[in-house]
Amino acid sequence: MEYINPYKLTELDKLHSLVENRTRFSLDFCELNVYETRQRANDFKLKFDGFTITSMLRGKKIMHLDGMDDFEYVPGETVLAPRETLMRIDFPEAEMKQPTQCTALVIDNRYLTERLDHINESWKGDAARQEWRINPSELFIKNNRELAQIGSRLLKVFTSNDPFKEYQADLILRELVLCMLRLQNLGTLRKDFRLNGNRSPFHAVLHYISERLSSDIRIEELCNVACMSKSSFYRAFTEEYGITPVQLILEERLKYAKSLLTDHPEISIKEVAYTSGFNDPNYFSRMFRKIEGQSPSDFRGEVF
Repeated sequence: MEYINPYKLTELDKLHSLVENRTRFSLDFCELNVYETRQRANDFKLKFDGFTITSMLRGKKIMHLDGMDDFEYVPGETVLAPRETLMRIDFPEAEMKQPTQCTALVIDNRYLTERLDHINESWKGDAARQEWRINPSELFIKNNRELAQIGSRLLKVFTSNDPFKEYQADLILRELVLCMLRLQNLGTLRKDFRLNGNRSPFHAVLHYISERLSSDIRIEELCNVACMSKSSFYRAFTEEYGITPVQLILEERLKYAKSLLTDHPEISIKEVAYTSGFNDPNYFSRMFRKIEGQSPSDFRGEVF
């Protein structure tokens, strides 16, 4: 989990509201809203007239979205909201000294369509692949490093006085749309591979990885499963999902480790590390903290 750099908080005497106080930065093709909440509240409603990318910067919300189970929304996470999506929000912990803060980037639908069309026209990968489109079933995203860095850059540009901010924002938005699509592709892959491990070479690869998390997994083995050369495999996988195969193995092992920590309190942290395919428990703990934002023992403590 990676974090977008928070924006400076509004001075108290300049707040218009204690619940979702809005600071707005507008360009011709999009607007960036920064929301702050400084008191507990329930069932606050938000709706936008364009495709919206929201990211948490501080604190915690409880989100209620049609078609999704209610969930805690915390820094390191991003939610995509199609046009006119009703977001109902609770603020169970917001206080004057501990506000929540999030961004809501609203993109003009015509601009977004043009960016998607351009990606599809430029795509030179697998000809059998369907068009790159926003997946309405993958609207919740955990930030990876690229998404967090893009979000931080975009926030910095929007809030600057640079005379070229519209030009810069356009360039960064192009990166953001592609990054978002890749993360959605990865989410779909993770959801579908168990149902059909032979749907694509990468479905077969993830199925192979999932069956061998406790063992040493060599990239050469994955190339054989995908029937690709090493260079072609790396390039195609990274273009499709925005991460390397090595990073995928790491993330899948950490996901498995989280399930062990949650479901088997009798297993020691060291045993969890080895069972999840890590040869060094110290390395496991470092990677767990880096990705999850807390140590394995702290994670287990929260669960129980």
